[in-house]
Amino acid sequence: MKSLPSLRHAIALARHGNYARAARELNLSQPSLTRRIALLELELGVRLFDRTRAGVIPTAFGRVFIERAGQVLRSESALRREIELLAGIEEGHLSIGAGPYPTQISVGPAIGRLVARHPRLRVLCFTRDARVIQQDVLLENLDLGVATITDAEYDPRLELIPVPPQRLYFACRPGHPLLKLAQPDFAQVARYPLVTTLLMGPYAYAMGHGGRFPSTRSSNIPDAHPAIQVDSLAMGRQIAQSSDAVFPGTAAMLADGLASGLLVRLDTDAPVLRTGYSILRLKDRTMSPAARAFVEIFLAVEKEQQDEQKRTAA
Repeated sequence: MKSLPSLRHAIALARHGNYARAARELNLSQPSLTRRIALLELELGVRLFDRTRAGVIPTAFGRVFIERAGQVLRSESALRREIELLAGIEEGHLSIGAGPYPTQISVGPAIGRLVARHPRLRVLCFTRDARVIQQDVLLENLDLGVATITDAEYDPRLELIPVPPQRLYFACRPGHPLLKLAQPDFAQVARYPLVTTLLMGPYAYAMGHGGRFPSTRSSNIPDAHPAIQVDSLAMGRQIAQSSDAVFPGTAAMLADGLASGLLVRLDTDAPVLRTGYSILRLKDRTMSPAARAFVEIFLAVEKEQQDEQKRTAA
């Protein structure tokens, strides 16, 4: 192979089964990814993928290639990690995957503080679905993940570093019909469109059951799609500011909208209105100095926001 990117391109295409989605993950245009896969097949002299109505599917050659490519990339990642452990944080490299809420709440501020202290550190951060984050941590494509992992999806190869939950609040535009109610309950809020990310596990259950979590742990809870599903929470706030949609966010996330008068916070509470993410890492891997520093700073940022919430509520 001429380069490791060729391996990553093929693995991404096999995972997504779709050139457009794989190209987005790789930050490439679809035609560019198509050309690179074609060049790879030409170099190997075999077809790696078939285009079918069901999507792009690896051939027999492709399945073998993907398996071996994964082994090579895991070895490369382990080698890189060992070198970084020797080099220390100043010459290090850190890759993080985070869900939309932790990205907005604390991952961004934590990375800012990290690179302010260590300006030569190289950081890659991706906002992704929780399942993709977990898989990428397991495949060693990411050093750390910050995501909500349900009991049913937990993989014992992972260590979950718990992050204390923060309260979420519903917010709506000024003049919204809900503001005529002194303390609208969850059922009353749920009559209006919810604008947020995909809901999984107990959060999906709660949205259809008055904000209550399931009484028993179940692996059969289907995902719930809100009325308006976004992966950009900034867009979610904008939608709530100009419609009857209701947006859930922490006090810090809503502060600018409340201060400018574009949003109003509803006095509604329910078990579901809490964050529930953890830091994900591989159990059998020693954290690099950069990863350890990020975890320490990230937890400090979370605690600061929780303390501010307590002071505001007091």
